[in-house]
Amino acid sequence: MIKKILFRILILIGFVGVLYGCGRLYYQLTGGFALSNISSDFAYNPEWETRPLREDEQAVLDKALDQPYDYLGKGCQSYVFVSRDGEYVVKFFKYQRFRMQPWLAYFPPLPNIVKYRQEKMEKKWHKLDGFVKSWKIAFEELKSETGLVFVHLNKTDNLMKELLIQDKMGNPFLVNLDEMEFCVQHRATMLCDTLMEYKAQHATEQAQELITKLLALIISEYHRGLADNDHALMQNTGIVNGNPIHIDVGQFVHNEMIKDPEVYRQELFTKTYKFKLWLREEYPELAPFLDAKLREIIGPSYEQMQPKFRDRTKR
Repeated sequence: MIKKILFRILILIGFVGVLYGCGRLYYQLTGGFALSNISSDFAYNPEWETRPLREDEQAVLDKALDQPYDYLGKGCQSYVFVSRDGEYVVKFFKYQRFRMQPWLAYFPPLPNIVKYRQEKMEKKWHKLDGFVKSWKIAFEELKSETGLVFVHLNKTDNLMKELLIQDKMGNPFLVNLDEMEFCVQHRATMLCDTLMEYKAQHATEQAQELITKLLALIISEYHRGLADNDHALMQNTGIVNGNPIHIDVGQFVHNEMIKDPEVYRQELFTKTYKFKLWLREEYPELAPFLDAKLREIIGPSYEQMQPKFRDRTKR
């Protein structure tokens, strides 16, 4: 009898293991992408409305969307597809991250469970609302600093455009863009990859110029009261036509406090801290230049500063 029970338990464990393995394999093959994960049923939100495009901006958008897009990757907030000409990316929100887990719906409507579900939904909505409004800030106030071509945050009926996208497995989908929340952005080369190319070419002056531009970009945002709450500088910075841009546009906020030199100097030190360590390891010839520029901006307190990293799970 005991042997039969153990055998059944082993069979059950094996079955669960197979299901889990199949699920992981499917996720690896697809990247977790599905049309349902980028689709929403949101009503019009006036706080998400953005300004109309100028004629020249519309021409760039038409060029960007007049071609198919292939799966490129995913981040915490979005799925990313790259245009066939390699010049643009389209990003769609990963809505599964902001939806309630299906299993929670099966719990009985007890007061504590109802309260828990409500709190979870409010927290998820707050995060999503923050990301959407960050895209709006990025487009309307940081368009050149983010390489954004267009953001579409409310459903419309005037785009009248279906975009052909291919998922990670090469499956094609026609997406009605009027019904989607998405952005179009110039495709960038990663900051560290560009610096490694400069190192290989012994182009130190170009590398120094790029760092000077990057610091100037960040400081100009602080002076305007615009803060990027994500400190992952190396992962979120790209290069387009020799100029740095923010690749990730999901953590921008208005913050008057960031205009205070004491505040933004600490923020700048924290944001560049890991980048400085990376330079010392990978591009030691360039590290003293960054140190000197930061010392020039921050002043004597630079030598005693310590980074103050933010909890990335909170906005």
